[in-house]
Amino acid sequence: MTEIIEPPSRLDEYLASGANDTVLLRQLHELIQNSANAAPPRVPGTPLRLLLAGYNGGGNTGADVRVAEMIRQIRAILGREQVQIGLIAAGETLPLELADEVRPELSSDYLPDFLERTCRRYDGVIACEGSMFKSNFSTALGAFMAASLGIASASGRLAVGYGAEAGRMEPGLRDFVSGLGQGPLVLCRNAESRTLLDGLGLRTAAGADTAWTYQATPEAAVQQRLRMLGVGQRPLLVICPINPFWWPVRPDLAKAVELETHGAHRDLHYAAVLFHADSDEIRRGYAAYLDAIAEAAKQWREDNHGSVLIIGMDRVDRKPCHDLAARFDTPPPIVQSGDVSPGAIVGMLRAADLLLSSRFHAIVTSMQAGVPAVGISMDERINNLLGAGEHNRRLLRADSPELAGQILPALRHAQAERESIGAAAQAFVASQLRAMGEMGKRFADEVRRFHPDIKTPDSNAGWSAYLPSMHPELHALLERNS
Repeated sequence: MTEIIEPPSRLDEYLASGANDTVLLRQLHELIQNSANAAPPRVPGTPLRLLLAGYNGGGNTGADVRVAEMIRQIRAILGREQVQIGLIAAGETLPLELADEVRPELSSDYLPDFLERTCRRYDGVIACEGSMFKSNFSTALGAFMAASLGIASASGRLAVGYGAEAGRMEPGLRDFVSGLGQGPLVLCRNAESRTLLDGLGLRTAAGADTAWTYQATPEAAVQQRLRMLGVGQRPLLVICPINPFWWPVRPDLAKAVELETHGAHRDLHYAAVLFHADSDEIRRGYAAYLDAIAEAAKQWREDNHGSVLIIGMDRVDRKPCHDLAARFDTPPPIVQSGDVSPGAIVGMLRAADLLLSSRFHAIVTSMQAGVPAVGISMDERINNLLGAGEHNRRLLRADSPELAGQILPALRHAQAERESIGAAAQAFVASQLRAMGEMGKRFADEVRRFHPDIKTPDSNAGWSAYLPSMHPELHALLERNS
């Protein structure tokens, strides 16, 4: 009897290649090509099943906040009874904001196998990661976003990138994203991203981030938490540090084996076989970045007789937060994502008198309160948010050799111009709420193109009809900036 030899699995092939991104991208491309009949068509009159593909439940406050508001907006547009939402989850515990009648899809196996199994259960895919098409953090993450849209589009289903940002991509990922063509609709949160993706031949439209409508924990509860942390003196400087230098994460099978057998490299392990970068140069850059922040913050605290609070916006920021605090004679208190709710973190950001942040969504969510922010950027996201005009004023580079001498003047400038910066920030929030509403309208048009029976707001309705319910403070902000 002839022995039947099973072909190697996708995972076997990937591991045999040394976890090569080229193999992953080829497998995902083949998966897209073979997806023509990936799912039966939706029966009109039944709820629209939408899969939200992103990075949620892994302890990233920005990701959880923006997707929570995305879900609220989608339900406001389509009606809760007309849509069923599945959410790809990186962890088993979702914040309460994401757990409201949402089906978690745990990404527990090899990416192509997971997408092949999961996407077929839905009538459409919404890619919802903010850093959608970039290699700064991980080529695999960008491939995941693009592949989820490609699978849906190839099978004639709704495929939308929602509030997307695009930036530097490695050549393989750039070619892969370009291969999506005109099928998916990518709603970009800034003009820079749209220009880049238009150049790759994608179908794009203007959009916005979705965190602008997020409502924080009530102020009284926030103030009580700050008192419990020992934050009493004003003004309050909030700092959101990262390690800007250990990205992108890359697969490393040797480290994975050593981690499994000896517990080595635990401090560099990100997920599965992905590890942060490490070298003497990276360590020197990281130390110089934290030294610069600490020295400026200590001098600011002394000059203003104020308080400092350190907030970790992502689970991977825990070490930078503690390494920064250790540089103070009296370490400031630390609040860490995963230990408290996103609402509490956003509330504390909005309670700040001044913000120094390398996290995009820390700045975004603080702007409603008019908090003047200084950004220390590692890529184009904070640059695109604050604008090129703020370079070397409120917009600094993490890898700048002059960083140590730039932070304190930037903090002093932001503090001195607090009123004008705060007013401009709130005016920007108003503009982004309008952009978010217009994005919702374009999304509704795209849904009706595939599913004409789905009811959405009247086509003549204004942009505000496509937003989720908002706190009275946001309505007042809109009135002041009408």
